[in-house]
Amino acid sequence: GEDALLRGLAFDALRVVGAPAEPDVRGVVDEPTLRPYALLWLAEHDGADPEDAHEVLTRPEATWLWVDTAAAVADHGEAPLLVRHLESAVQATVPALLDEVRAVGHPRTVQVLVALAAAHPDPALAKAVRRAAFQVHTGGG
Repeated sequence: GEDALLRGLAFDALRVVGAPAEPDVRGVVDEPTLRPYALLWLAEHDGADPEDAHEVLTRPEATWLWVDTAAAVADHGEAPLLVRHLESAVQATVPALLDEVRAVGHPRTVQVLVALAAAHPDPALAKAVRRAAFQVHTGGG
């Protein structure tokens, strides 16, 4: 569906289901909105440590998942949680994150960046995030 939170919760529920869910999870690996979740689920199901499971994702997949998770937080969480979500990015710096977020093509990128800019207490960082949102919105990034 359109709700990032529901996607995340669905795969959390599938962790409880376990092995019987494997064929269905494998069946959605090629769907772009579900692929990162499915790959993580499969890695964990195959015995990967949940802390290391993210290593099965390509950088664009990890970035897409970061945006998707940020969309869930923006829709259902609080501003401080969205700001803390920055720490979970695989990119070492905010400018690197913004470059990759602009390129990943997530449909909620602009909304996520606008929400993050509104929530972030650092005016310079918030300005950079707003600029990135504008670039995505106008097709310039």
